[in-house]
Amino acid sequence: MVSCGILRLLGSPLPLSSRQFGMSVSNQSLVGFFREAAPYIHMHQGKVFVVAISGEALERNNAPEILGDIALLSTLGARIILVHGARPQIDKQLSKENHPSDIYNGLRITDDKTLAIAKKAIGQLRIDIENYLNQAFNKPPIINNGPGVLSGNLLSTRPVGILDGVDHLLTGRVRKINTMLLEQLLVQSNIILMSPIGHSPIGQTHNLRYEEVAACTATTIKADKLIIIQDMGDSLQLPRQLNLNALKQLNKHHAIPLLDDIDIAVSSGVNRAHIIQPSLPGGVILELYTRDGVSCMIDNGDYDTPRPANEQDIQGIIELITPWQLQGILAKRSREQIEAEINYFSVIERDGRIIGCAALYPHKNHSSAELACLVIDPKYRSGSRGSNLAEHMIDKARRAGLEKVFLLTTQSIDWFKERGFEEMDLGELPTSKQLTYNTDRNSRALSLTIR
Repeated sequence: MVSCGILRLLGSPLPLSSRQFGMSVSNQSLVGFFREAAPYIHMHQGKVFVVAISGEALERNNAPEILGDIALLSTLGARIILVHGARPQIDKQLSKENHPSDIYNGLRITDDKTLAIAKKAIGQLRIDIENYLNQAFNKPPIINNGPGVLSGNLLSTRPVGILDGVDHLLTGRVRKINTMLLEQLLVQSNIILMSPIGHSPIGQTHNLRYEEVAACTATTIKADKLIIIQDMGDSLQLPRQLNLNALKQLNKHHAIPLLDDIDIAVSSGVNRAHIIQPSLPGGVILELYTRDGVSCMIDNGDYDTPRPANEQDIQGIIELITPWQLQGILAKRSREQIEAEINYFSVIERDGRIIGCAALYPHKNHSSAELACLVIDPKYRSGSRGSNLAEHMIDKARRAGLEKVFLLTTQSIDWFKERGFEEMDLGELPTSKQLTYNTDRNSRALSLTIR
């Protein structure tokens, strides 16, 4: 894997030099990174990413590198809508002017003076972001053929109003996103910059939550990804992957508005959301252009879901099971056998790579099916992929009207027992299976009644 230092340079507005490159990264690791990244570069071209960066992230020393990485996404062909926060910048200005910062249930209460200060802070921040992005677009190695960075009146707002008896004054919510204008600007390869401020149809300006602006934009524009660059703090340790159900359960205990925003976006059709720690060097690039990423990805539940195998999966299945066959853990299967039996297989695929497989061979005269060749890539054994794949195959047998699933194993007896399987006599196997039983392997037989 290429080092984070190289990734920072790749995403930086500064030109690469041999001095910056140093000697710590081998050519082999650099080539390895690009080999892994190449399919994602192709996959992400033309896709719409809404990137939301917190005001706290923009306060960090590495903010130019983060913005450089976002510019790099555009250079690599993704269509970028960048939404920025401004909470700490507004708080600083409020403190300078000795004006209170009133927050109720995570929402700022915006009076006239607070709004005037917010306009000033957001305006200055937007200029700074545009400056960093324009630098990134106009220095090697990044060359942008599009017009650059554009911003404008891309949404309308409404007041939050009175919540729990508290008048939020000039704090607002998103009423509508100008989808037509956004789409026109994206086609021209611009980075679209959106700020947490907007105007109502009657001309009132409102202070907004940047997270809501990002989620509403991603939902309305039918974005492929919603990417949040924000420090979630030490109190919330996010796993590398969450589906919507797990996200809902997590937020029952934490009640974080950002997680609600992500839930709404992914539930409404945004394919995936990512929460990236701003302190992670090269985090944006590593998360989006490597197979396993480095941060938390939230999906609608279809990611890593078992599916029926097809002919295009044959080579991936062979590569997955070969090490286990060589160790004698799996019975040997030739390529010809797998080709002939591919319709019996199901697989788990992650971004073009087969990371799990299993086969189900029905014995209808025996009202049973054999579960075989259940393998999960060792790198992906955390979580419940093995259990999900086994349950997928059992459900397949159940839907076929069979009464029992059996298997032969030498290494995974306890694992299957934990999932309800019980040992059975070899004489209870279908006759055809008894005739082909390999006594040298001395496998144990287990079964599960499913009807």
